[in-house]
Amino acid sequence: MKKIYIILATVCLLIQSCVNDEGNYDYVAINEVGFENINDEYSVMTNSTLLEIDPVINMSEGVDPDSDRFQYEWVCVAANGEKHPIATTRVLNTTISLPTGSYTLWLKVKDTITDLQWNTFTYLTVGTIYTKGILLIGEDEENNAEAQMLSMVADTVLISNILKNSGLPTLQGPINFIHTGAPYSSSYDVAVKVWVMTESGSYWLDRESMKGSTENHPSKIIYTSLVPKEELCIVDVAPQVINSRGTVGSNFYRAVVTNNGLVFTTAMGTNKDNYLDPVNRLSTTSDILPAFPFVFYPLKSYYGVVWYDTVNDRFLRATTTSTVSYTMNDRDSDPFPWNQGTTGRKLIYGENTYNKDGGNSYGNSFALMKDQQGEYFIYKMDAYGSSPAKKGAYHIDSDIATEFANATMYAFSSLRTVLFYVANNKLYAYDYDPGHEKCYQLDLFGGDEITMIKFDTQINPDANALYIGTYNSTNKGQLERYLVNTDPNTVTLTIDPTSVWHNLIKIKNFSWRAVK
Repeated sequence: MKKIYIILATVCLLIQSCVNDEGNYDYVAINEVGFENINDEYSVMTNSTLLEIDPVINMSEGVDPDSDRFQYEWVCVAANGEKHPIATTRVLNTTISLPTGSYTLWLKVKDTITDLQWNTFTYLTVGTIYTKGILLIGEDEENNAEAQMLSMVADTVLISNILKNSGLPTLQGPINFIHTGAPYSSSYDVAVKVWVMTESGSYWLDRESMKGSTENHPSKIIYTSLVPKEELCIVDVAPQVINSRGTVGSNFYRAVVTNNGLVFTTAMGTNKDNYLDPVNRLSTTSDILPAFPFVFYPLKSYYGVVWYDTVNDRFLRATTTSTVSYTMNDRDSDPFPWNQGTTGRKLIYGENTYNKDGGNSYGNSFALMKDQQGEYFIYKMDAYGSSPAKKGAYHIDSDIATEFANATMYAFSSLRTVLFYVANNKLYAYDYDPGHEKCYQLDLFGGDEITMIKFDTQINPDANALYIGTYNSTNKGQLERYLVNTDPNTVTLTIDPTSVWHNLIKIKNFSWRAVK
């Protein structure tokens, strides 16, 4: 370990003195400290889970870290800066009795002889059984919408019948079940929600009890006279969680999309989670242009959205603070036009990813298009709100992409030029790299019904893991995590044996929750 020295002699101030320096100095080695055996993050249930951390503390001078020479302090720091000392021993072994929330957990080591202090930190989530884990939405045995959670606060525990026990009416057509992400501060707490989205209605649930009410309806947070608010059903929210700690691409702005093609935006610093008139119109006096029920944006840096006008078949943009939307200019060298009216192509699917092609470190978005002749195209864009840019366009060769016209599910890889799709209950992977197009059929499920394919962009995005939901009469719903290989000459999936769950609902979607 590298040593650090302190000079204990008087430093000469004159240049001549430096020239005549005889080197008469005394050096004292500083005891350098290093920390090991501390995870990047921990999760506990308040007043329940024992938090145990046995850090390895390496002393460069060979001093015993457990000697009386050293003092220890563990301190939890809340998002608002409030400090909570929890222990004064090297080994932490205690039940955490703090309010639910996200904390930075600091370990401080003080040398009582030299008064030097060393610090290290990790992240701590304190919550209930609902605070951390995988949120699932799908259908139960009666084909009603139902939600479950694979709680991972401590050991993995399956929580079933969340909707049935929520107090909400029976819902149909599951769409999504999401947590909107960590708050910037306690004053933003009202903007943090757990949404249940279905074709027959969307509601937010109490974050600690998972109980709901028909009062928790979009009409209670959307203030507009332009449309009947009682009919609103939210089907998409941006931005969404981008890492295992529940962080989002922006804590200050948000957009929601409804099933009838309305896009609302808000600045949470002033409006919290309240929304005014829809922004999918070109002026405050012009007609509302129904949007495709999805918005494009870079996952890691939300600054407005690109949305698709289903009336005029064109991509438009709305910034975080605009009250209307704007057209975008094309260049002759662009791979595709923002206005698709002249191409005859229409949007059929959209996805935001961590793809970095073209130098976009925040994540490219993909639009799957279909023309009047039944041909399919992939558009790749950097959908950054103030200056969206086109990154590529690819024609899907129907002679290579087996059964693509029958596809019902899609998933774009962030790290490969590969589009996965499901057609007639078969999983395919199509490599759209120009000049190297290939299609692979992946027989992994023995005839089980494939109910969902979705890449993880929230828990561990760098792994490029594909989550697949299947169903059979014996194991019921199943969720499995697969890793995509990196060899550009082939496509294979390798199952993660630690991430396989059975006896679930018929899964239609999943997301990650990591904070209160």
